[in-house]
Amino acid sequence: MSPRRRDVALLARVLDQLRLPVFVFEGVRQIYVNTAGAELADRLRAQDRTELRVVLLDHIAALEQARGTGKRRDPTVTLLTSQTGEPFYLHVLPIARHRPHHPPTYAISIRSSGADVPAFRHRYRLSAREGQITELILRGWDNRHIAQALGITVTTTKKHLGRVFDKVGVDSRAQLMAKLG
Repeated sequence: MSPRRRDVALLARVLDQLRLPVFVFEGVRQIYVNTAGAELADRLRAQDRTELRVVLLDHIAALEQARGTGKRRDPTVTLLTSQTGEPFYLHVLPIARHRPHHPPTYAISIRSSGADVPAFRHRYRLSAREGQITELILRGWDNRHIAQALGITVTTTKKHLGRVFDKVGVDSRAQLMAKLG
């Protein structure tokens, strides 16, 4: 195995172990996705009927169009929201072209506020149910939809949410989201 291939294989093993979704595109071709990225794409396809690959390619096309107007190819961070209201931060890093007339290569990592819930839950000593409710709040769900999804009543949802607010030290959903963001 050549040193370059060995380096690429090592990098892929490291990226596969990250909880942060990572995608790499060369032009319109996806050349890499780690395990967390594949899981996120599957979840969005199932829950939102959204093809993450298409969203990312559209975003890259918009960046390339801006580049065509004389803007530099700098790293960017963009906030996108899924159909269910879940916020995602796209970190797009243009990778230098290695050959003339070769399509641009972009590495994209995606941060979701929902990905922070386990650490947040541990920090504030939230129960498993309180963690579930917190994650659904971050996705923009209202109490009725949370109750339906978890098979509990709206009253029980409100009680859990009140305990989350007390433990975290906030008074509203907006404050909770800001604290997690």
